Amino acid sequence: MAAEPLLRMTDVVAGYGDSLILRGVSLAVESREIVTLLGANGSGKSTILNTISGFVRPREGAIEIAGASIGGLPPHRTFRHGVVQVSQARDLFGDLSVSENLKLGCIVHGDESAGLARVYDYFPRLAERRSQRVSTMSGGEQQMVALGRALMSQPRLLLLDEPSGGLSPRFVEEIGEIAKRMRADGLTILLVEQNLRLALAVSDRYLILRDGKVVDGGDAASMQGSHEDIVRRIYL
Repeated sequence: MAAEPLLRMTDVVAGYGDSLILRGVSLAVESREIVTLLGANGSGKSTILNTISGFVRPREGAIEIAGASIGGLPPHRTFRHGVVQVSQARDLFGDLSVSENLKLGCIVHGDESAGLARVYDYFPRLAERRSQRVSTMSGGEQQMVALGRALMSQPRLLLLDEPSGGLSPRFVEEIGEIAKRMRADGLTILLVEQNLRLALAVSDRYLILRDGKVVDGGDAASMQGSHEDIVRRIYL
């Protein structure tokens, strides 16, 4: 009998107010897999993450984590199922230090000491700057704090929305390597990313969205030299 995927969405319909964004999304993400959502602006990528994490309530369909239904649960309850989202805005507290921001990630559950050791192992730069106010850090360093805070809660599923946005090429490469290391350490990641080079380099699979539906997908490694083909499939 095949193992249950960590995440499964079935015929999910969702949107904002009177605006319908997702029009029957079905997808599955296996444990220890990185899957990237690709698509034009407005195709529904970020709405999928927001619906999984509970910031948007699905109108129809089902969402499951390891077979447990989470569709329609508020964020604090999806969090208890191990779902953690890092938004484009990062949502950090600029007047607090690196370590203070990180510790907020394990207020509900998680071992603070073990969590900090894990984060500083992933991001040695944060260990060096643990007392620095986050507002004085570069965009790349702030992204590391946001990822580190997410890791503090020991998530099962990490939802990343445009982690490379606004970062220098050096930080983009570093974030990519960290994502691959997270997967190797057992984390499952659903990623929204406009940087095709990064997306295909770190992912096991990609899914293409159009008009609120998954319309295509495949093995990421096989497409790393075919960015133009991916772009055509996204927009045409």
